[in-house]
Amino acid sequence: MLATQDIAKQIPGAQLNWTYAQGGLVRNQIPERAYAFADVRLLNPDAADKLSAALEAKVKESKRVPETEVSVKFEIGRPPFNAGERGLALAKRAQAIYAELQGRKLMFHPFTGGGTDAGYAGRSGKPVVLEGLGLAGWGYHARDEYVEVDSIAPRLYLTSRLLQDLAVNPVN
Repeated sequence: MLATQDIAKQIPGAQLNWTYAQGGLVRNQIPERAYAFADVRLLNPDAADKLSAALEAKVKESKRVPETEVSVKFEIGRPPFNAGERGLALAKRAQAIYAELQGRKLMFHPFTGGGTDAGYAGRSGKPVVLEGLGLAGWGYHARDEYVEVDSIAPRLYLTSRLLQDLAVNPVN
């Protein structure tokens, strides 16, 4: 883990954070097995292959404990969201609608590092996908996550108006 802690910094569009490790069950015994898991975020299409190869190479060159084996299993889960041109156009429409509410500003990030189901939908090339139009809040997926109650009515308005707008003016 130490040998690979900065490996993603050399690969554009990749992040790697070691998040979970487990080894052994008692204090006075060298464990038979140990595991470590990392959270990986990939923004560039070729970053997965480059990061996987870099991890494999680093593991082979940095064996620290004799008579042990280290292996890497690289699994790709949910892809990150990428709005693309059509998604950006739809986001601008959503921002204009949200501004109808006393000039409220709707923040939109065309790329997110987080894996999401919207990433799958966006990659299909068929639908126009927006991510992050849910309720405002902070700390998503954290212990101290919260939702701003005052955002409920404005976000319902946004959703309703955006659907009405799309019914009349579909995205091409």
